[in-house]
Amino acid sequence: MPHNGWLDMAKPFIAAYKAGAKSVNKYIEKDQIVYWYRPSLKSANCDSTDNTMKAVSNPSENFFQGRPNGADTMSDSVFVVALLKEPGTVEVSSGKSKKTFTAQAGANAWAVPMGAGKQTFSLIRGGNSVLSGTSPRDISAECVCGIYNFNAYVGTLPAGQPDALQTGNAFEGFAKGLAPGLCQPKPLLKSPTSAGPALAPADVESGSNDKDIVIAPVEPPVGVPSGGVPVPSSSASSSTTKSATTSTSATTSTSTGIATGDGNKITSLSQLAPLNCLRKGQVWAGPAGSDPPSPCDGA
Repeated sequence: MPHNGWLDMAKPFIAAYKAGAKSVNKYIEKDQIVYWYRPSLKSANCDSTDNTMKAVSNPSENFFQGRPNGADTMSDSVFVVALLKEPGTVEVSSGKSKKTFTAQAGANAWAVPMGAGKQTFSLIRGGNSVLSGTSPRDISAECVCGIYNFNAYVGTLPAGQPDALQTGNAFEGFAKGLAPGLCQPKPLLKSPTSAGPALAPADVESGSNDKDIVIAPVEPPVGVPSGGVPVPSSSASSSTTKSATTSTSATTSTSTGIATGDGNKITSLSQLAPLNCLRKGQVWAGPAGSDPPSPCDGA
């Protein structure tokens, strides 16, 4: 799913940082609305169809089965950031729920209740529509293609460069992992070189949640400090990752993430992150029959 919208959102913050400025207002070059959300409600139960439920060899114990670890800590929210040259009114519709916000010039951030169905966003100024659009990605109350998907769909108004997969057999590997008959993966976004409209997902059952949500610098990749201006986080993702565990036998790690000390005996590839190669003095002791990682340059 596309994440380019986070790059759009970061541009004025990067420019302000480089200039030593405390406000991003004068670095906002045009009105933009950036939004992101998960493709399905966290209540969706995919255990009967998710491909992680298949029995596999798991000697490293870094393969999590079923609902992602920490899923219950996620909020069913649509996150919205408006970067505005002038004040205006922002309207967000998620499924059957509609929220209206008064926005100031500069950076504004909100979280609205997530509802299954279409997601629409608009900017109104002086009674006139300045920006308006519906996201190509609906939110579903069911499991999309039968799997748990806590990755974020990120969009921008006006739409930026599409973050489409390359043409060819890009979807074959994904399709092989799906339970038979659940869905046929199709590209949601058109390639920059292709013609015609983007493919939209099928209609899904509608739903809503009328409880307002106050944005907090916990889950979304922007925080809202006391000044009220959202600041990009070092981790621009609202997705929940699979739980990973590694050997804890007297192993310490340096700031580079490489196992040191008694951790010279490597039993899992996760101990080698981020370089994923064996450093001098490290010995591969992974599962029997597994190929050892390549040595690092100079090792």
